[in-house]
Amino acid sequence: EKFLIRRNLIIEKLTQIKNIECQIPQGAFYVFPNFKFYLNSIDNNGAKIRSSSDLSLYILNTTGVVTVAGDSFGAPNNIRLSYATSEDTIVKAISLINQTLQKLNF
Repeated sequence: EKFLIRRNLIIEKLTQIKNIECQIPQGAFYVFPNFKFYLNSIDNNGAKIRSSSDLSLYILNTTGVVTVAGDSFGAPNNIRLSYATSEDTIVKAISLINQTLQKLNF
């Protein structure tokens, strides 16, 4: 029951981020949203975000939020996020991700 609440919360927060698509997982405690829109953007240091690995590293370096690049799963546009954490942590993490994505240049 707790994981269902957390799953619904993380999906709600992710879908509030512009240009993020996220399917509802059926049996895991991870979501695997599509971040394709944000690939090939440029961070404030002039570095190009070419892959989900680059984007995961950018998110980690700018927010401290740990994600797993979809490149590892054969899904180069996606990033895996766990919702096996508190609801407060989910809200804070997705807010930080949203804030840092808004700083990217296209």
